Amino acid sequence: MEMARTAPSNNGQALAVGGAAASTEPAGQPTLPADLVEEMLSWYAGMSRDLPWRRTRDPYAILVSEIMLQQTRVETVLGRYESFLERFPTIAELAAAPLDDVLAEWSGLGYYRRPRHLHALANAVVDHHGGEIPDTLEELLALPGLGPYTAAAVGSIAFGIPALSIDGNVRRIMCRLAGIEDDPKRAPVRRRLEAIAAAAMRRHPPGEVNQAIMELGARVCTPRSPSCDECPCSSYCEAHALGIEELIPPSSRRYVKAVTEYAAVIEDDGRFLLLRGQRPSLVADMWEFPTLDSRLGGTSSGNPAGGQGSNRSRSSKTDLGRYLRDLGWRVRLGPKLGEIRHGMTNRRISCQVYEAKLASDTRGVCREPDPGTPESGWFTVEEAIALPLAASARKTLTALLHADLTAPQTPR
Repeated sequence: MEMARTAPSNNGQALAVGGAAASTEPAGQPTLPADLVEEMLSWYAGMSRDLPWRRTRDPYAILVSEIMLQQTRVETVLGRYESFLERFPTIAELAAAPLDDVLAEWSGLGYYRRPRHLHALANAVVDHHGGEIPDTLEELLALPGLGPYTAAAVGSIAFGIPALSIDGNVRRIMCRLAGIEDDPKRAPVRRRLEAIAAAAMRRHPPGEVNQAIMELGARVCTPRSPSCDECPCSSYCEAHALGIEELIPPSSRRYVKAVTEYAAVIEDDGRFLLLRGQRPSLVADMWEFPTLDSRLGGTSSGNPAGGQGSNRSRSSKTDLGRYLRDLGWRVRLGPKLGEIRHGMTNRRISCQVYEAKLASDTRGVCREPDPGTPESGWFTVEEAIALPLAASARKTLTALLHADLTAPQTPR
């Protein structure tokens, strides 16, 4: 079935199709052509990746996968999804677990508000829904930490709720198909996309439709250089027909900030000093090595280390020592162990890691947490592995201290 072609426009009306396939829809309402949806679902059935969360209909397992996949690569989630479900096989067991255990199992996935929200959600489901995840969109949206995208994804896949789960992939594909050049994050555009997909959601399993669109966006209809020759929808795509697929959606480039951290690996009799709460706005509830962070001003005077080259390195090392003294730790900083690199959505982080030893008159001391002072503790590598660790701490353990984080962990 051929779609009507128009000049580039912002209203997406080119998706309105005549003929029997569209005759049951309200007059003038743009919809996804039935043939397009069939092509896309056929492509998905034959080409989709075999992912563990696609082999289950358990609402809890689907919920866990959707929360893990928020702003996190599939490859990263694959390494943690099944172990998380082995540790917390039901939502009741997740609700009953201490938050620290949940955070520890989540370590390495980043964005640590997610496991806190997931734990709160589990308790809400146990307390108010008898331990059963609710099966209406309204009730899902009322759960802690569930926004429109995740509620629609869980609802459509687990319960067949006809709701379009709109993430970046879905926005991009739907806008290209309809030739919508407006900002897809605007509420009117979102409502338009939901209307365009409504008929497909009624005619086919909504979860399959959502997953097919997301898979297509992840693998074919990519933000840059989309593989239109491999796309089952290209003959229906307004943007492709007009040669403007890379202009849709309009670019909203985010500024990526370079951040430098300076960390101290302080060892005493086979144990390492870790802190929790030193950067509550960034890695609350997570343990990490003592870390000076340029995002938070860095030094006691509030001025991050500056300068160039070796001068900056010496200054930063001095500032790290001053930062540790401000926290009550007297240490001797040694040579640089190495550099750890990691990233977040809009930050690229370089952490310079130094060896350190306690000064002789403070050897063996473990501070009690005071108001405003980070909680501290001394841990062997084996004990540290079982803690909820910030990403930088995990990478320091593996890359610089050669710890094996795949070794079996004993629940604390």
